[in-house]
Amino acid sequence: MSEYEKSPAWGTATKALVAFAIMVIFAGFILRFSNVIPLLILAVILTFIVLPLIQFMVLRLRFPWGLASSIAMLLLIAVIVGASTATGVVIAQQLQGLFLTVQSFLITLPGELARLSATNYMIGPWIIDLSQFDLQLLGEQLLASIQPLLGEVRGLITRLASGAIESLGRLLFILAITYFIIFDYRRIRAAIKGITIPGYTHDFSRLRIALIRIWQAFLRSQLLIVLMMSLSTWALMSILGVRYAIGLGVLGGLAKFIPIVGPTTAGLIAAMVALFQPTNWLGITPFGHAVLVISCVVILDNGVDYFIIPRIFGTTLKLHPVVVLIGLVIGATLAGVLGLLLAAPTMASLILLGRYTYRKLFDLPPWDPPIEILADTTERKPLVLGIWDGIKLVYSRMRGSGDPPKGNNLRE
Repeated sequence: MSEYEKSPAWGTATKALVAFAIMVIFAGFILRFSNVIPLLILAVILTFIVLPLIQFMVLRLRFPWGLASSIAMLLLIAVIVGASTATGVVIAQQLQGLFLTVQSFLITLPGELARLSATNYMIGPWIIDLSQFDLQLLGEQLLASIQPLLGEVRGLITRLASGAIESLGRLLFILAITYFIIFDYRRIRAAIKGITIPGYTHDFSRLRIALIRIWQAFLRSQLLIVLMMSLSTWALMSILGVRYAIGLGVLGGLAKFIPIVGPTTAGLIAAMVALFQPTNWLGITPFGHAVLVISCVVILDNGVDYFIIPRIFGTTLKLHPVVVLIGLVIGATLAGVLGLLLAAPTMASLILLGRYTYRKLFDLPPWDPPIEILADTTERKPLVLGIWDGIKLVYSRMRGSGDPPKGNNLRE
């Protein structure tokens, strides 16, 4: 008797019962350890960010994987420690001041709207009567809807500024998980690739590659965009003489994590700061200063959207604005700030899985062009390797050799 015959196959009822038990246990685990899940997500995000550096050291500098992982983690810790010194304190203080300014403005917003609703405005031959609108009630509803999110952001900034022991413990936990993931990354990746479902091995492989490309494109490319936008916004606010230039720069960069809503909110906050600060070196009125600020922010944001983002992201996260807005609302409701930041790639992943499920339910070919594009199995070089090969190519041409270095193609 073979080993297979000694182990009887499970019936349909047994399979359904085991699957139901697994789902119940998984749901209970999620509910019980819900406070740990965001930390694990942050650890995975850090893993995606650090991996290109490790791959560069392994493939180009011939370092062992373990040594490269240790060096990368030491560099990451050095960056975090550096951000916790004077520069980090200045950023946290500016963000605190910026937050207090926004909070005081929102508190007085219902009263200001009530005053505006009692005034008639004449624009040429037209008279605008705002008394027919209950602007005060609108302001109170707006304040009530965003107050929980403001409280969460305020608590986060306060913990960062004070260097609370709890925040330090969470940071150490995230770094430890990140190190264990990157140290055993190749074994983890091999284990995931080894997962097979009879009859669906090919489908699982394509979906896995597609999902990895979505999240890699978002996490690594978004980090570059956030850095560029932060520096650009900081420089712009400094030139225009707006207070909290560093805080507005950080806010402008982080706003690119939240499509549509983020840049709009950051621009309005910058205009509000310009409107309520007493003076500016340009010598123009506060209203004119605010209009100038918001105009420059719109030009900067649209320039990044039309000329830089398409060249970095390509079409990997090409989502309709309505889908993005729905994802932002759901993400903020379920996971707060973290849900807002990860709304775009999460919606792209759900759409990918939903499209596949829909076509399988109705016996349609599952690999329509969008999935085909995302599931391109051609291996791509990490960003660091591409930059390194580009530098070598330029150097070789400057020396007059004209021969491109070996492996300079970005798609080997």
